[in-house]
Amino acid sequence: MSIIIKDVLTVTMNDQGEIGKYTIVIDGTRITDMIPSTAPGISYGGEQNTVIDGKNKIALPGFVNGHIHSDMTLSRGLGDGLTLYEQDNDSWISDRQWFHNELSGDARYYGKLLQYVEAVKGGTTFLCDVPFWVDAYDLVKPYKEVGLSGAVVLDYRDNFLTGDRMDETAYRAAASSLRQNGILPVVEGPSEENFSKDLLLMLHDRAASLGTCLQMHLAETTWRLDLVRSRHGSSSVRYLHEIGFLDHRVIGVHGVYVDADEIDILKDAGAKIVNCPAAEMKIADGIAPVSDFMVKGIPVGIGTDGALWNDSADMFAEMKHLMLVQRVAHGASAIDAYSCLYAATIGGATVFGIENDIGSLEKGKRAHIVLLDYRKPHLVPLYHGSNSNVYENIVSCAKASDVDTVLVDGKLIVKNGVLRTLDEGALVDECQKIGKHIFENLS
Repeated sequence: MSIIIKDVLTVTMNDQGEIGKYTIVIDGTRITDMIPSTAPGISYGGEQNTVIDGKNKIALPGFVNGHIHSDMTLSRGLGDGLTLYEQDNDSWISDRQWFHNELSGDARYYGKLLQYVEAVKGGTTFLCDVPFWVDAYDLVKPYKEVGLSGAVVLDYRDNFLTGDRMDETAYRAAASSLRQNGILPVVEGPSEENFSKDLLLMLHDRAASLGTCLQMHLAETTWRLDLVRSRHGSSSVRYLHEIGFLDHRVIGVHGVYVDADEIDILKDAGAKIVNCPAAEMKIADGIAPVSDFMVKGIPVGIGTDGALWNDSADMFAEMKHLMLVQRVAHGASAIDAYSCLYAATIGGATVFGIENDIGSLEKGKRAHIVLLDYRKPHLVPLYHGSNSNVYENIVSCAKASDVDTVLVDGKLIVKNGVLRTLDEGALVDECQKIGKHIFENLS
C-alpha cells in the first residue's frame, strides 16, 4: 500500500531550491517518486492506496529541532525574568536544583510526551532531546508513543548535580539501546565551567568510537566565557581548537559570543552550530552571528530549547525569531526567509549528518513530510510564478496551528490537524493535573 499526496505545491529544499506542484508517492518509509503535476497519465493506483488531496496545501520537509530539554516541560513559564546565570546560581530555581525532586518519575515522562506532541503537531519530525537526567526507560518510549524520530544527547554523568560519571559500560549500553530503537545517540560535551582537556578529549574519543556526533553548549553567555578565559587563558572556541577538540563531530549550541576569527576556526574545523534565538532573547543571552556563520558556510540548524528558556516548541516561531533578530542586529538584508527555512530543514539535517536521509523532499529520502493548510487569512495571497512569496509567507506568516498533516517515516502521525498516535486530550489533562499539583503552591 502506498500513500500518495496528489497535486501539492511542494517546497523541496533540494539543491536547486525547486518549488512546484508534484504528486508525491510514499512506499514504506521512503519517498519513491515525485511526479510533476504537469506529467500526463498519473495513476493513483488501486483502492488500497491512501490518497491525500494536495489542494490548498504546501508540502514541506519535516522540521529538525536541533536542541530541546524536554525534562523541563512541566515547569513551563517558571523561568521568566531570570537570566541563565540566575537560574544556575542565584534564584529559587537553583535552590530547587532545577526541580530535581519535583520533576521525577511520571512528571518527566509525561513532560516528554507533552513536548513531543507539541513538536510533531507543529511540523517537527526529528527532535534532538537533551535530558537533564539520563533514564533508559524514559529515553525511547516517548518517541515511540508519539511517533517522532530524533536524537538523544547522553550526559557523561549519572546526575549532573553530583557530577558522578556514568559507568562506561552503562553509557555504551544506553547508546546502543537508542540506536537499536532508531534514535541517534549523541555524546554530550561539558558546559564551559567543567572544561578540562582530559575530559573533553575523552568525550570526543567516545563520540568517534560510537560513530556519532558530540553536542555541547558553547559561547552562550559572557559569564561562562569569562570563566574559560580565567581558567584556561583563552576563549571557549580558541581553547577547544588549541587542544585539538574541534572537528566535524562537534555541534556547538547557541554560539552567541563568537568573533570573526573564531568563525573561521569553526569553519576550518568542520564544526556546526545549532542556534536557539527565542531562548537567547528570553533569557538575555545576546544575539549570535548566525548570518555570518551562514556566509562562511558553517552548517547551521535551529532549536527551541526547553520550557524554562523558551516555553514553546514552535519551529515556525523560531524561524521568524531567527530572521527578525538577525535583521535587528545586522540589517534588513542580513538573512532571508529561505535561509531560515533552510536552517529548520536541510541545514538541521546536515548538522546531525543525516542530510542524505531527511531535510528535503526528494526521491529516495525518508518520508518526513509536513502539509500546511494555506487557505487562511494570514497566509494569502500565496503565489509562485516569476515572482514568489512562498518562502516569505512560510517564515513570516505561518503558524504551528496551520499544520494539517505530518508523516514520519511514511506513517501518518497527524491528519487533518489531529494526532493519531495517542489520546491528546487525556495527555493534556494528565499534564495539567501533575503540573498544578507540583508547582501551584511551590515556594
